[in-house]
Amino acid sequence: MLKVAVHSEDEKGNVYTLLEDVTVHWQGKTLVIPAGFKSDGASVPRFFWRIVFPPGDSRALRAAIAHDFIYRTHPEGWTRKMADDMFYDLLREDGVCWFNAQGAYCGVRLFGGSSWET
Repeated sequence: MLKVAVHSEDEKGNVYTLLEDVTVHWQGKTLVIPAGFKSDGASVPRFFWRIVFPPGDSRALRAAIAHDFIYRTHPEGWTRKMADDMFYDLLREDGVCWFNAQGAYCGVRLFGGSSWET
């Protein structure tokens, strides 16, 4: 279970701050996300909540935070495609059904490019 503080900090809504380091293992890679990292969680537009999941769904939080960390810091050896694939795999590991995980994955693949570039 992730230990996070939830607070509203910006115009996007809730911000999740990690209270302890989180280590993610994926396909032979290890990613350590440090305590203090801030994420907006899964950025799902309201009209997709029924298709994917609402923001703050605890089953999506680990995947969303890890995905945000890679997109923002571009750790060596990670590509955008790898970050998106890991996002999907973590969603499934944490109990998000195939249909909803596929919807979320399609969303990051179709609309995540501009966030990766910044």
